[in-house]
Amino acid sequence: MPFALYDRAYADRPKMIQKHIILGRDRPDAEAKRDRWLFEHPKIHVLRVHAPKAEPNTLLMRIGGRNVPRVSIEVEYE
Repeated sequence: MPFALYDRAYADRPKMIQKHIILGRDRPDAEAKRDRWLFEHPKIHVLRVHAPKAEPNTLLMRIGGRNVPRVSIEVEYE
């Protein structure tokens, strides 16, 4: 397949939305990790950054102390 035809066929294909979950110990930690991840991936097209969400309580959170992720942020991108 010639390159021009391949490029046109690829451009016509619908884009796939991907998700990346960032975990942090608390809200500031998760936001700092989100900012670092976005800085390290400048070429991606971000569609939506969800607000920080508390993770459900688990036994690991009770045993693990403060080093267990308790907050997550979801980033949708193409």
